Amino acid sequence: MKILLSLLSIFSTLSNYGQRSKPIDTLYANNTNTVSLFFSKPIRQGIVGKSHFIFSYNKEKEQYLGLLQASPGASSNLLVITNDGQIYSYILKYAKKLSKLNYFITEEESIGNEIPTEKKEKAIKNVSNIDKRKKETEMGLYDKNCASFFKNTRRPLNISKQKYQIKLSINNIVYDNDALYYLVEIQNNSKMDYEVNYLRFFTKNESGLKRKSIQKLQINPVYEYLNPKRIKANSKTEFVIVLSKFSIDNQKNILVELNELQGERNLELKLPNRSI
Repeated sequence: MKILLSLLSIFSTLSNYGQRSKPIDTLYANNTNTVSLFFSKPIRQGIVGKSHFIFSYNKEKEQYLGLLQASPGASSNLLVITNDGQIYSYILKYAKKLSKLNYFITEEESIGNEIPTEKKEKAIKNVSNIDKRKKETEMGLYDKNCASFFKNTRRPLNISKQKYQIKLSINNIVYDNDALYYLVEIQNNSKMDYEVNYLRFFTKNESGLKRKSIQKLQINPVYEYLNPKRIKANSKTEFVIVLSKFSIDNQKNILVELNELQGERNLELKLPNRSI
């Protein structure tokens, strides 16, 4: 009686959700062979309408495989729900001889999903909103930390590289809340404005072998604060680049590359690994 009520409840739910009806396939089984059903997602629940049909699956650990057997008797039906909520419905019939013993069932054969479409869309939207709020919170924290760091920090480091009357410096590095804050300065001592194409951070690995093997891997920033596009002639500017926490071994260094837009005044500044 409970099984019948469960089946009626599910079919009623599908009807209420406006699922489009599909032709129901027939599966044949007997008591001398085992029919294997392989679903695209693990089976969460399987129900047969008559006791002379047996559908077995792993109830302790979700698996993709279900097994079907039958004794002689009237036809019945099978309802299977996978762990993603997809519902599969079949007519069951007994047959002495079976033409097929293995079925590989795709999601396209599903008659619908136990979760209404509008609820699924709402759940996806809610997750998206949570991710958006989390991102906004992280960006807000980075901005607040950068402003405080930029205003109050001392400048204890003197790591710099100068070329073409352009000086690139790292004035300080601070670690906070799984992030590294780099206080960067670009000084333009020339008579021409300097337009920044990009400022990039890399880890650089140099082996001590006779034939050098050099590998550069870019580190993408998670936040940039007051990052300039142009440094006017005879001026300088400071800004902050935020990188996610990372560590490097003794054979690697941090490489900062400054590249000029439509120009060749490019600089590379190497930071020893002890600086982080």
